Amino acid sequence: MRRVLSGTLTHLAPSALLRLLSATAPSGVLELTTDAGDLRIETAHGKVALPNPGELRRAGKILRSSSGNFRFVPREVRPIAGRALTLNALADAAEATEQVLEAARDGDVDFGRLFAGEITDISRPAPVANIHVLPSEPLDNPLDSLLSDLESNAPDELLLTQVGVVAQDPRIWRGTLEAGWRRRGWALNVNGSPSEIAVEEVNALVLHQEGLFDRTDQEELWISMVRRAVEATPSVPVVWVGSVRDSGWLSRLIESGVSFLMPAPDSRSSRALARFSEDLATVLDRQMKTRQALASARQPKSVYELVDTLLEEDDPDQAVGSLLQLASNQLWRGAVLMVEETAVRCRAGYGYPLNRDATALPRGVGILERSIRSGEATVGVDPGSPAAQQLAHVLGIDVLPAETAVIPLGMGATVVGLLVADREGEPLPELREITLLACCLGGVVVRGENNHHNE
Repeated sequence: MRRVLSGTLTHLAPSALLRLLSATAPSGVLELTTDAGDLRIETAHGKVALPNPGELRRAGKILRSSSGNFRFVPREVRPIAGRALTLNALADAAEATEQVLEAARDGDVDFGRLFAGEITDISRPAPVANIHVLPSEPLDNPLDSLLSDLESNAPDELLLTQVGVVAQDPRIWRGTLEAGWRRRGWALNVNGSPSEIAVEEVNALVLHQEGLFDRTDQEELWISMVRRAVEATPSVPVVWVGSVRDSGWLSRLIESGVSFLMPAPDSRSSRALARFSEDLATVLDRQMKTRQALASARQPKSVYELVDTLLEEDDPDQAVGSLLQLASNQLWRGAVLMVEETAVRCRAGYGYPLNRDATALPRGVGILERSIRSGEATVGVDPGSPAAQQLAHVLGIDVLPAETAVIPLGMGATVVGLLVADREGEPLPELREITLLACCLGGVVVRGENNHHNE
């Protein structure tokens, strides 16, 4: 990395910036300009020389600032002579200094004990998280039985994507197509008439027309259905499937709000239906994602650019490791799960033993799917629920604590992964910082995965 990085501290607090640089471990000079003063820090691979008490007090005041600007110049710096701290430890110590000084009546603070973490619980010591990385290639691990178990024993714990289908002939929507989409966490609701579909209960709508309508009122039913879907809150994407060559009718469908037009399968052979199923699933997935107003899309662009630049030369494992190292500063156990079309697969973790035989959960499991859809972090699980037990099994533990966080990893407006983490039953800390950085780190992690597979 050779590019000079600069930006505002409005969206990324000084302490969060230090933790990010600590996890990615670059060398260079960081300059902070705030309303509480200016601070210049030379860091060698994410570490700094141990500051004296006066420097620590001053750093603490500046790191508590909520406005200002930063500038990071990557370059080689002189080796650190003597004791050193990681930037994360510096942030913790500076913040703790402020807390101790505010509480002390006479200001007499033993800084040696403070650095040792004896005066205040700065953070659980985790200078280098013991990170386990699992194979990125999916293993043979059928998930149909896990999904069937949840459907039978705990249907309320599923959060399936509802796809409404209006078809004059429902036969092609059964069997292979329905089973394949079920693995994506999609449930089909097939009907012969638009009037039988409740638009507010579906996430996407497919209109399959195989021939011309006999009566005008049939056309109006379909047009009315499209308009209801488009006007719903949130709007429901509509894909029209057919082979009708009536350009006037197709114009009406487009004007009413159909999102995508695609041809019907050219035959009923298994090969043709399989290709049709895959193509339509790709279209629906893309259409649904464009309508998601996820938290990741609301994050400031400057933070994305900062994270992207810091990790631009990392391979997939290093990017995942940086994310987990960052998380380990606040959370005692964590795992990265990648969101795939038909599974949510564990990629790496620390603290959790990780099950190398059962590495994935099916799509549609509510404990994970809620964050995938909303882009929001969720906190709290029912440890005894079947879904939580399945997740605990993947993580290699017997029981998940009730205080477990599921944090989305974003790439643009899409959730591409999840960080599952806890403090072994202890109350969770404030998660705003790690949620912001995890959201931005997700795109870098997945980009690295994709580049790795394309080599």
